[in-house]
Formats: sequence, C-alpha cells, structure tokens
Amino acid sequence: MRENIFIYKIGLLFLILSPLYAGVEESGSSLTYWLILGFIVLALIFVLYRYSIIEEYSKNLQQNIDIIDKHVLISYSDKKGNITYVSEALCKLTGYTKEELIGKNHRIFKHPDTPRAVFKKLWQTITQGEVYKGELKNINKAGKAYWIEVTITPIINKYGEIEGYSAIRQDITDKKYAQKLSITDKLTQTYNRLHLENILAKETQRANRYGEIYSVIIIDIDKFKLINDNYGHDVGDKILISVVEILNSKIRQTDVLGRWGGEEFLIICPKSDMDQAYIVAQKLRVAIQEHEFPIIKKLTCSFGVSQYRSKDKNSDAVIKKADEALYISKENGRNMVSVKY
Repeated sequence: MRENIFIYKIGLLFLILSPLYAGVEESGSSLTYWLILGFIVLALIFVLYRYSIIEEYSKNLQQNIDIIDKHVLISYSDKKGNITYVSEALCKLTGYTKEELIGKNHRIFKHPDTPRAVFKKLWQTITQGEVYKGELKNINKAGKAYWIEVTITPIINKYGEIEGYSAIRQDITDKKYAQKLSITDKLTQTYNRLHLENILAKETQRANRYGEIYSVIIIDIDKFKLINDNYGHDVGDKILISVVEILNSKIRQTDVLGRWGGEEFLIICPKSDMDQAYIVAQKLRVAIQEHEFPIIKKLTCSFGVSQYRSKDKNSDAVIKKADEALYISKENGRNMVSVKY
C-alpha cells in the first residue's frame, strides 16, 4: 500500500513537470532540460521518500500511543501531584473520565485505610529525584478498594529541576485477594494460625536480634462445646464471629489478632511486656462478659498471658507458657486472666 502511494506521487510529479519540457524543447536546450529535470526529480524523489517514511513512522507512533492509552495504567502529574495526563486504561480501572481527573490531585485515589507514613515515604523519595516503587491500596469512584503496584519516576527538565512525575501501575487486586485468602480464617475473617505463626517467628527473630519484647494472649471461649450441643453449630459459628468483632474493636492498633484453632484465639502484642498485655486481656474479658449475645445472651472467656524472654529461644516456649496460664484460668473458675512468667 505504501509503495503504491509512493509510485502515484512520482507519476503526479511527472505530470506537473511535463509542461516545462515543451517550453525547453522549443528553445532547443533538450540536454539542459533533462539535466535540470533529472536533478529536480531526484531531489523530489528523496524528499517524497523521506516524507513517506516519516508519515509511516507517525502513523505507527500514533498506533502505539493508542495501544498504551487503552492498555497501560499510566498518568502524569505536575510537581504538586496534580494530574496532567491519564490513560483510558486507568480511567477504566478507577471509574473516572479523563475530564474528571485532569487537574485533580492524585489524592483522589488515596484509600482512607492507607497509613500516612506510606505517602510520607513516597513523597520523600520522589521529591529527592529518586524512583519510588511500592504497593498501594487505592479507591475508585464507586468507593471500591483496589491494589496497584506502582513505579513513580520524577521528570527532570534540562535545568535539572523536577517538573513533574510519571506513574506506571499494575493492577494487583486479584493477587492481593489470593494472598488474603491464604492468611485468613474463612469463618471469622481474621488471621489464620499459619499467618500467626509467621508473625510469631518474625517477632521472635526481632526480639533475639535487637532485644525487643513482645507478649501473647491466648483466649478460649468458656463452655463453647455446650453452645454447639444445645443450640447447634450455626449458632456456635455466629458466636465465634461476634467474639472476633468484640476483640477487634478493643485491641490496640499494633496488636495482631487471629484464630488459633477451634474456639481459641491468639493476640500478639509487639513491644509490650506482661503487665501491658495483662491490661489488654482484662479489658477484653470485661467487654465480652458485658456483651449481650444473640440467643445465648451471656458468654465468658478465659485468658492466658505470657511474655517472650531471651531464655525462651523460640515462639513455641512463649505459647506453651500462655497455654499453661490459660489452664490456670480454666481450673480456677474460668472468666479470668492468668499469667505465666
């Protein structure tokens, strides 16, 4: 197709120049005519050929730009984070139109759950002219959360100044969902035992290396078997879910809660000694005791608390001590908090 267009243009060129031939032939300067014509034709052939290459390159370039716009999650912003360009693919992911996003600050994508420290580190990195790479939880126009893996690169002008930023993203929502499933208890939607064991290993490693402390709280629902026997497993499942909701609402932001197994739960308290963990456990015990549950009305839990110490060597030792403390609570009438040093 490109070759046919080129031949057409050369033919058109000869038609344009042919009247010159008659005039030159009348003056008898045929050789001069052909020399001039040949030079002009060669020059124009070169120009037209270069033009056809540029035209084809521009066409291919525009096609590539269209592909990027439709399939790559990309945006550009000024140095204040105000959006100057956004791809159609990113608009599709976020639910906004280009018109709605151009001129808006990138904060429009920020999920309220994202810690401020994350964005502080991001801005410290890119304002120093460095590339930021990380995973961010964002929110779309409909209020639904999604996860991205993002690379933000400063755009430097000829004076060495930052004039804006480019951001290329990859949607990793499905990956994050799969990760969550692997570490989450299906019924209670809290962490499962495997994930708790991984966190315990990390806390133990940190304690051994840096001399930091942590404590654990094991919680067991009193007489839970009777609940299942008398009211059925459906009611028992609802009780487990309710207990998790109470625990989540009362623990500290740094504490980690998970289902240890059956009707037992584990709370890991980083950088907390036994006394601090004991206070947390008592607070939880009272909250559960005072709560009115559906159908069964009242419920109590027993607690065992222990602190990791250097002599323990591994997390199994601190869990064993917390289990022993829990046994003491059970043996002494339940609905109480016991500790084991």
